[in-house]
Amino acid sequence: MANQETPSLAEFQRKQFEFTAHIRDPANVAAPEGIEDRRMAIYRELFFNNVNGFLENSFPVLRSHYQEAAWERLARAFFSAHRSQSPYFIDISQEFVLYLQNEHTATEDDPVYLFDLAHFEWAEVALMVDQDEPDWDQVDPHGDMHKSPPVLSPTAFCLAYAWPVHEISADYRPVEQPEHPSFVIIYRDDNGDVEYFGADPVTARIMELLQDETPRTGNQLLSQLAEEMQHPDPEEALHTGYRILLKLHHAGIIIGTRKAEEQGG
Repeated sequence: MANQETPSLAEFQRKQFEFTAHIRDPANVAAPEGIEDRRMAIYRELFFNNVNGFLENSFPVLRSHYQEAAWERLARAFFSAHRSQSPYFIDISQEFVLYLQNEHTATEDDPVYLFDLAHFEWAEVALMVDQDEPDWDQVDPHGDMHKSPPVLSPTAFCLAYAWPVHEISADYRPVEQPEHPSFVIIYRDDNGDVEYFGADPVTARIMELLQDETPRTGNQLLSQLAEEMQHPDPEEALHTGYRILLKLHHAGIIIGTRKAEEQGG
């Protein structure tokens, strides 16, 4: 019985590969023999339209920078060439960014900030579905940030880009790369909404120090920052830095301070 079933299984798998190869790249791969093209057309449109619709919803600003035909070429190139490592639709946006980073060859249709903008829009999607929650047992929401280590929200990040991605829109399309990088703080607020704003280099460095999870009191963190900057007035640097910490705390980016470890008996 096994010998009779094996050729049948192999034939079925061959048909599957032919079917999926044609669905991925119908312009270059023929459809399996014996299947009516009208039926194949349903699958061709269904699969591509599902993926393309997800891309358009995940990257609305990037999509607005393409003409219809140019966007379809980009989406189809991703659909046909990239081998996703995740079976989940929610991961399509990350797979698209990986495709742009590792496989895509730039064309005249692409904006020069293609990858930066795509990565930023992916970060928004990723943060929206991020399941991380603070360990509130270890956090004092009203702690003294001078004397205790400030705690960064697990859904807050500072990202650096060559292009001002947080300012790019359907109506604003920069053509010259700025001399200095753009820092963007992106976070999920108390209502679950994803927010972001541009940050100056000092705020970006504070975020970097917070993100590395080294336990520093606010005063220690700001003293390190003043030393790095070789600030001529360290006391003023501490006051300015503390105002930034308060701003981050008010936005919910800093969620409090780390509780002191209880001493054993």
